[in-house]
Amino acid sequence: MKIDSVRFLADIDELGTIGYREGQGITRLALTDEDVRARDWVQGRMEEAGLDVRVDAAGNVIGRLEGADPAGKTMVIGSHLDTVPQGGKYDGSLGVLSGLECARNLIEADVKLPWNLEIINFTDEEGHHFAGTFGSRAMMGSAAREELYGVKETGAPSLADSFQRVGLDPTRIDEARRDPSEFRGYLEMHVEQGGTLEERGIDIGIVTGIVGIYRYVIEVEGQANHAGTTPMASRKDALVAAAPVFGLLPEWARARSDEMVATIGDVTVSPGAMNIIPGHCRFTVELRSIDAEDMARVRDRLDTWLDDNIRSALMKTVYEKDGVYLDDVLMSHIARGSRRSGVESVAMPSGAGHDAQSFAPYVPTAMIFVPSRGGISHSPDEYTDPEHLVNGVRVMMHTLLSLAEAEGQED
Repeated sequence: MKIDSVRFLADIDELGTIGYREGQGITRLALTDEDVRARDWVQGRMEEAGLDVRVDAAGNVIGRLEGADPAGKTMVIGSHLDTVPQGGKYDGSLGVLSGLECARNLIEADVKLPWNLEIINFTDEEGHHFAGTFGSRAMMGSAAREELYGVKETGAPSLADSFQRVGLDPTRIDEARRDPSEFRGYLEMHVEQGGTLEERGIDIGIVTGIVGIYRYVIEVEGQANHAGTTPMASRKDALVAAAPVFGLLPEWARARSDEMVATIGDVTVSPGAMNIIPGHCRFTVELRSIDAEDMARVRDRLDTWLDDNIRSALMKTVYEKDGVYLDDVLMSHIARGSRRSGVESVAMPSGAGHDAQSFAPYVPTAMIFVPSRGGISHSPDEYTDPEHLVNGVRVMMHTLLSLAEAEGQED
């Protein structure tokens, strides 16, 4: 079955114009005007292809192609169209558009899979409002209702606010939940967002597992005062009180595991002037590891240190999402699909979170990686060679066909 590479690459380029600004990459924050335009665009493409399209209570855009048994199980190919601020045009979008191209090929070749196929654009994977992978977690019933009303910073819209702005009812979010038993599996294609494949000259990564992510916000209270007239011994500087954590946290992570990472990615002080002692310091902590115990131990060590050393510190949990291992059977079909496509593949873990992580605890799940030039992502400089993009779609198509053939032989 031949992929229409011209059409597929043209779709990537056209979608990449939505939210694009010269020199600043693409900004399509979830449920903003730019994201809504992208959602409308992909819905139109799905309808043109002949898919049955609907939007669920979590705002997920779902294009459905019936299989040989419409009452049977459903295979999902999913990802997201929302981006980080000033992001690239492949992260997320590639997963949705690869699924769309596979569905088109099946329709044009008049091939019916043994299961239904759904192509899904999930809402707010990047966590613009509060916590990431919201749409996929809502579908699996693992998103907490209170997340709808949480915000990352004062004055920002909550997810409930954005839902209402685009005509969704946040009180109906539970209607997005689906029984995992209705799914045959979940597949996602993504740019690697790292440099392993490029460095090794390999076309396809078969993802073995996805790291867990624990995120926290730390608030430290001090006392704002005049920077010139307040003696050093009399100061209650919130930034100085917090500063030891900035060096200790990486040490704790390294001591715990070679593969664990810890990041303090956002630090703010207030009042925030050169001549005022900081009276308040707020910083974020993110821990990532495939091993939940590693993250829990470092989290607990941080919490204890704050209690012992900063009496005025408050540690708030944004969310805690454990790592997952992916499905061996689906991975074997990706390997077979790679061989049939004439490309080399390698098994590898994912250090980034994905919508696949929401499905993996409940549904057989697998991911396909394609190389990222320079290992760069979440940046205007994100780039994947068109040949690698097309290779990825071919592997996805052959993976579906390989699995369908195997299940047909079982019958």
